Amino acid sequence: MFSKLVSAGLLVALAGRALAFNVTINTSLFQYTDILDYTFTPVIASCQAQCTTAENTINACAATDFNCLCSNATTGPLQTCEECIFTALVDANAPPPDLRAGSNQILSGWTANCAAVNITITPAVGLSLPDNWDGPFVSVFPTAVGWIIAVTGGVLGTSLIYMLSNM
Repeated sequence: MFSKLVSAGLLVALAGRALAFNVTINTSLFQYTDILDYTFTPVIASCQAQCTTAENTINACAATDFNCLCSNATTGPLQTCEECIFTALVDANAPPPDLRAGSNQILSGWTANCAAVNITITPAVGLSLPDNWDGPFVSVFPTAVGWIIAVTGGVLGTSLIYMLSNM
């Protein structure tokens, strides 16, 4: 009798977990109500109004109301919040204060949850680079420094070969 109760309880617990709207980033699992639950540092403080709107919209949906969670009324504010944070981080050239802040993985996980219940989000959500982003910095040596490095490497390499051949 006891084993049947344990089995039934485990089944109910796992079924509830399967119906939950969760987003996974790396190895961290977040409930849908926790994805915007982090501290707004001064770098991203300008986005707090957009994120509060998104958080209120998300919290108004029930955990199993996928039509609400996957609607444009919910995904639009979430996209706006994450885009604002991402742009602020790029402008400040700062790392995110939390792995959920300005995260494309949040938006991808949200889209995947909606796709799992056969709801397609249109338009597709995702972060885009700000207009003022000039790409990653590539360090290129001037020609003279390149020659110095090449000559130094050649001298050291030749010296090493000479030392090893005379042992």
